[in-house]
Amino acid sequence: MTEVAFHLNVAADPVGLRAYLCRLLAKAYAARARVWVVVQAEEQAALDQALWTLPADDFVPHVGAGAPPLLRQRSPIVLATPEDVPDGGRNVLVNAQPAWLPWVATVGVSRIIEVVASDEPAKAAARQRWKRYQQQGWALQVHDRAARVVAEPGA
Repeated sequence: MTEVAFHLNVAADPVGLRAYLCRLLAKAYAARARVWVVVQAEEQAALDQALWTLPADDFVPHVGAGAPPLLRQRSPIVLATPEDVPDGGRNVLVNAQPAWLPWVATVGVSRIIEVVASDEPAKAAARQRWKRYQQQGWALQVHDRAARVVAEPGA
């Protein structure tokens, strides 16, 4: 069964969102996941650049969905837009844009991560996606960044 995790209250500004995605994708790469990442078309080049500027020990090999098929097949991370449909061989889908992906039920991934910004329009769109995933009968989880409490030293 596909597991869907909603990562809530991620920074709503593009720079904060990119930073979160870079950390997430570095962890996914370290775990040997094969990831299809969906972002808004205007964000794809900026995320690509951000991934190339990570420190060398956090290198995340990636290509765009428009890369030749052999490169996409060999790359652990593919950056895509909502119009790009995964061509197989992926076990994780990261959706970092607000639209429902009409092809999501057909891609055969074991895990979907929905990255949801902290602004109200993003949350409203996420609620609609949540309902659609529920209709699919998939296991749903929530990871709320706003709920994290940082303890004071010595507390």
